Amino acid sequence: MALGNWFQSKKNRWAVDRLHQSIQAQALRPDFYYEGGARDNFSGRFEMTCLHGTLVFRRLRAAGNSGKALSQDVFDALFDGFDEALRDIGTGDLSVGKKIRKMGEAFYGRAKAYDEALDDGATDADLGMALKRNLGISEAEVDRFVRYVRLVEGSLLRHQDDQLLQGEVNWPRLS
Repeated sequence: MALGNWFQSKKNRWAVDRLHQSIQAQALRPDFYYEGGARDNFSGRFEMTCLHGTLVFRRLRAAGNSGKALSQDVFDALFDGFDEALRDIGTGDLSVGKKIRKMGEAFYGRAKAYDEALDDGATDADLGMALKRNLGISEAEVDRFVRYVRLVEGSLLRHQDDQLLQGEVNWPRLS
């Protein structure tokens, strides 16, 4: 039985790493960061990671218990990465824990706002307000980002559960 758990955790680790890297790579795409777009600083990159993580986690929740477990593991990996990034930019060891706790609270707040803005009955205006508030995008860019988020949502819904559970995400481009 223990050997089976070892193989399962190895397989899960691979999917966690793939999803973590995929979310980070998409969130850090240069085409999100421009005049009027997302802020090109640590905070802006955190916000873009929150957005992309939330979209993937929403879809993983629909994949049953395996999806929920994978979602939590990927969340943990993202925050390990945030911890490392804070240390890389010179944040002292004594304050990293406090900053990570605040970032976790912020992530959950963003996820709740995006979930509400993407739930049935919510409008593009609701989503636009959440994106503008969190990403700091200009009014002129709101519609573009709303279209992108809707495109990502649709793309993730077309993914098979097995694809996601193996860490595969095919991201659309911001247009």
